[in-house]
Amino acid sequence: MGKTKEGQLGFPAVWALAAGGMVGGGIYTALGVVVAVAVQWSWLSFVIAGIVALTAAYSYAFLANKFEQGGGAFEFLREIHWEGVAGSLSWMLIIGYVLTMSVYAYAFGHYVAFALGAGPWVTRGLAIAIMAVLISLNLMGTGKTSSVEIVIVVGNLIILIGLGAIGLLQWDPV
Repeated sequence: MGKTKEGQLGFPAVWALAAGGMVGGGIYTALGVVVAVAVQWSWLSFVIAGIVALTAAYSYAFLANKFEQGGGAFEFLREIHWEGVAGSLSWMLIIGYVLTMSVYAYAFGHYVAFALGAGPWVTRGLAIAIMAVLISLNLMGTGKTSSVEIVIVVGNLIILIGLGAIGLLQWDPV
């Protein structure tokens, strides 16, 4: 569904990966913290984060065009013969993704526990279950993972657009 050649992700899968990370990190996990800390300047922090994200995207696009090879930061470093740095970066990315996935799983578990009026054991149990499912899914390969990611992100966007529409319909500026 989201793959091109063997081992390569196509545009839908890469887009879903990026959008899922931004929605998961920016809306579900960080929004409350940002609003609590930055209050009236919350909008500015998201503008700055957007500029940083666009800068990173431009850098990746530029490097991908220069090297004509996919693979991200690892491949770019390997191409300039920095194999040791590329290997270290790979491990940092893996650890970073696992930690990020854990934060998203915990946040989701917290939302569900709050909605059900359940205790912290539900939050932790759901986080562990979600991590087990996601790890198992990742072990099945990029094809299965990217297909599920696309479905989840599209579902999330439909829900967010629906909530936004409901909010606009009930908006009373007075």
